[in-house]
Amino acid sequence: MTPELIRLMKIFGAASLLLVLIMSFFNERRASNRGDTDEFSITSSSRLYFKNVRRAYYDTEIRADAKMELYRLGSRVSDSTALVLNSALIINKVKDAAYLILEPQGQLKTMDTLRIRWTEPSGLQRESAFGKGDRYAHFYFIEEIFPHLEESVPFEVKLGDAWEPILQDEKERDALRVTVKDFFRLIGRQ
Repeated sequence: MTPELIRLMKIFGAASLLLVLIMSFFNERRASNRGDTDEFSITSSSRLYFKNVRRAYYDTEIRADAKMELYRLGSRVSDSTALVLNSALIINKVKDAAYLILEPQGQLKTMDTLRIRWTEPSGLQRESAFGKGDRYAHFYFIEEIFPHLEESVPFEVKLGDAWEPILQDEKERDALRVTVKDFFRLIGRQ
């Protein structure tokens, strides 16, 4: 090993380390080892499935300012005066996450807290309240009623002092059920 060879190895070694260091600062896609992923995180495969197969059934609203895409099922009941509980899928491109929000229509839109009840096939009557809140409030509420959407369980909503039927029409029920199924598939719950 001559002194010139050692000097060349030091130069190439330092240049290689410097190049790796510089490249690491400009890499936009890094592995997340911070543990900041939550139950709403989506994988590339579920996103591809949704974009290539399921997206055709949805009306899309792109919010470039928030870097989010909103998807509403095209076959939903779009009458704003009807007593309907619609939903929308939100895909957050920055956080690689999907959220489900409920969009009450008609008189339900003005209510702060929705009280919904249903009778299970066993005859037990259950009730749940939904206060418009963050993504977790929407998620926990839909997680509670979703199993009953697939059954022919009658739902009712409290309007004033009376209970009014809701989600009676198959179109209303399917719009909510299909959107929730797609959401669960996106976050890996199905």
